[in-house]
Parts: sequence; C-alpha cells; structure tokens
Amino acid sequence: LAGKETRTTKAGKPFYKLRLSDRTGSIDCTVWEVDRLHADAVVGGLVSVAARVSEYQGRPQLEASVITAAPQGAADPRDFLPATYRDIEELRGFLQFHIGSVYDRDFAALLEVIFGDEEFMETFLAAPAAKLFHHAYLGGLVEHTVAVAEMCDFVAQQYARVDRDLLLTAALLHDIGKTQELSFDTSIDYTDAGRFLGHVIQGVTFVSERAGRLPSFPQVKLQQLLHCIVSHHGELEWGSPKRPKTIEALILHHVDNLDA
Repeated sequence: LAGKETRTTKAGKPFYKLRLSDRTGSIDCTVWEVDRLHADAVVGGLVSVAARVSEYQGRPQLEASVITAAPQGAADPRDFLPATYRDIEELRGFLQFHIGSVYDRDFAALLEVIFGDEEFMETFLAAPAAKLFHHAYLGGLVEHTVAVAEMCDFVAQQYARVDRDLLLTAALLHDIGKTQELSFDTSIDYTDAGRFLGHVIQGVTFVSERAGRLPSFPQVKLQQLLHCIVSHHGELEWGSPKRPKTIEALILHHVDNLDA
C-alpha cells in the first residue's frame, strides 16, 4: 500500500483512493465502502486485495471489495520495491576492484575500515540512491557509486595533476550518507535523520568518525576528502554546503551530475 487518500463523492459519501505498487509499477485503487479497508492495512505495509479491474480516464484501475494486511511472513517486503536490474554480486565485484585499486595507504585503510564491515557492506549493496530521483531503487546506491568511480578513474588518467587516489576515494564515499538518509525495509523513504540533516552532512560525519578510528590518518588528506564529499552537488542552490575548490572536487561534481 503505497498511498492513501480519503475523498468524498458528489453526494458527500467518503471513499478511499489508494495507490498499490510492486517493483514493476503502481496502480490506482478505489475503495467505495470505507469499512472494506481494514484498519490493519497501513501505508508502507503489504496488503492482500480482492478487486476487479475497471478503467478510468483511459487507464486501468482497481475497485477493491476488501483490503487487509497480508499475513505475517507471506512475502518479503523488499520483493515489492523497485530494484536494479544489474547483478548485485557483479556490482560488488566492481566495487571491490575499485577499492583495491587505491594505492595510497591512508585512503586504502579508510576504505577497508568502511567497506570491510560486512554488515555495513550488506546495507550499502541494498540501499537506493534516492527516494524519487536518480537510481531510486534497491541496489541503486552501489550501481551509481560504481559508475561514478569508473568515470572518475578514467578522467584522472587524462590529467596528470589530478590526485587519482583522492578522487577515487571520494567517488566511492561521496554518497555514503544515503545509507543513513534513506529507509528501505517496506518502502523507500527518508529517515528522520535524513530529513533533518541530509546525506551530505551525514556522509561527512560518517567518514570523519571512521577516519577517527585510524589515529595516524593525516588531517590534510581528511580535509581534502571531506571537501569533495561536502561539495559534490556543486552549487549552493543544489544543496551543496560548499562549491568545489579543488580539481578533484570539481571532477567528482561533474561526474556525479552526469550519472544522475
């Protein structure tokens, strides 16, 4: 059950206008008798529906006779969310390849602290990259991250003065905050922290905390990396706290925008 509105007919009788969805798409559903929508059927939950198909303004819709919450364990809620068509294990392999290609000891150690945590890695592989915009489906975050890392690596090869390891590390971590910004158990939505802070600030905090586990991590490198993360949206009006001030940050912004 992806959405629910209470409306009234011209005669003043209340009815429900619902949105039902699975990973293939969504469809409108009307419940003319409000008592046919059981109280246990809540937005974001799985429901069992008895309905007939009708047509409204040239599009199919459902007219439901009864809607109840699906029995516990009847299905995995994530099976009803949109998901990447890419193979997740293949994407994991590409991600690990890019992580392993970072030669700088400090950046390599930081990536190991973050992605070496298997519980976090599982979250990262499942996460969407957005609620509504680019890569807004399960697995979207790793798909986007791999694409950005691949393109940043190519760009770095074209310009000798680019710090390739800094750029690639930033590419791998630029959207790391989305693992905290978004929830995706039964529906893709913002967490409270995501609404209050956003993934840019959450990403900076996350990377700073993980770098703090490495006592010898140089502050200059950390500041350069955090600047890439904090400025990757590029413009203040696009939600970027800072505009890019280094060539690595500028490249990351343009590549991120291209893939988005």
